Amino acid sequence: MEEQKKKKKKGKNGFMNILGGGILVKEKFSKQFPFMVYVTLLLMAIITNTYIAEERNRELAKTSKHLNDLQVEYVQLKSAIMDASKQSVLVKRLDGTGLKEATEPLKRINVNVEPMNTEEP
Repeated sequence: MEEQKKKKKKGKNGFMNILGGGILVKEKFSKQFPFMVYVTLLLMAIITNTYIAEERNRELAKTSKHLNDLQVEYVQLKSAIMDASKQSVLVKRLDGTGLKEATEPLKRINVNVEPMNTEEP
């Protein structure tokens, strides 16, 4: 019975020692303090690095989705332009304007131009 009371008292004293700051003045703690600070700084660096990596991954996913949306829009617009520029569609659209479809193939006109003589006689 008395042993249990001592353990409880020792447990309370240990807890109060931590809360009261008594552990900070012990020699064992003061020897380990620089190492604990080093480990704490490393942990903070790892957490920061993980946060930055996750943020970049979210940004990359967002940009990738936007790129896919733009590619779909590009294909749709290109298809619409191709359909609108077909000869049959243009003939129907220009029917009321008085313009007619050319039935003869285009002819090439060659003009031979002689160089001007710039010499004085």
